[in-house]
Amino acid sequence: MREHKTSVALGSFDGLHAGHQSVLQNALSFCEDGLLPLCLLFDVHPQTVLRGSPPPLLMAPDERDARLRAMGFSLRTVSFADICGMEPEAFVRVVLSDTLHAGAVSCGYNYRFGKGGSGDAACLRRLCEQNGIRIRVCPPVESGGEAVSSTRIRTLLESGACAEAAELLGRPFSFTETVVHGAENGRIYGYPTINQHLPQGLVTPKFGVYVSQTLVDGTWYDSLTNIGTRPTLPDETPVCETHILGVDRTLYGDAITVALRRYLRAEKKFASLEEVFRQVRLDLAQAGLS
Repeated sequence: MREHKTSVALGSFDGLHAGHQSVLQNALSFCEDGLLPLCLLFDVHPQTVLRGSPPPLLMAPDERDARLRAMGFSLRTVSFADICGMEPEAFVRVVLSDTLHAGAVSCGYNYRFGKGGSGDAACLRRLCEQNGIRIRVCPPVESGGEAVSSTRIRTLLESGACAEAAELLGRPFSFTETVVHGAENGRIYGYPTINQHLPQGLVTPKFGVYVSQTLVDGTWYDSLTNIGTRPTLPDETPVCETHILGVDRTLYGDAITVALRRYLRAEKKFASLEEVFRQVRLDLAQAGLS
């Protein structure tokens, strides 16, 4: 039985930012010719193998995969360690042509592949043409005169510029974590919060208070989120605390998504919990949420 030809999107796709969307949309455009959209993914981030550790991610891999499937892509995951030593010619012939049955390929202008990253987009174009594979190389997607990239977005989030990062991502940076028990000081003072650990492996936004939105039972609610070590309390473990407007029930054990929309202020150390929650009232007013 002859395998159906595919349209393969190539890239790491961490964050699915505006640059990635260009590559993905180009891959989808080949569907008009009857090709099946497929995304080639790696079992680990390439830097895990090349440099010993991955960069902090912009999106959990399971969320990335769910979004890609929702766009219509089938996913094929391969071991990066198994293919990183391939010569460029072998990658195109064995992986793209023989394994994925690529009839078309889409990649970014800065795509690298093959042993030691020896293959670039121009090399991929030449090899694809030799193997009868159509190819589209996407030019850089720019914002503010600079190319959109995962590295640039990480830097913005680490500096607290989450509104600027959202422009490059095409949506606010968000994460999903299980709600855990806390001291419940917020409930005592009339500002109940959900407590979540910071996601392992994801970029850590700048510590401080954010205007946010929180997804509960399919509905987005306005919220106020503090990320940091809570310097007023004797606890050095970074946590995420979110006060959700319009939700007055415990969510312990639920996986809740928090999206950061705007950085409001840095963390402060207060003399008492009373002062903490006086500041919360001020923060809500400044955020336009009171």
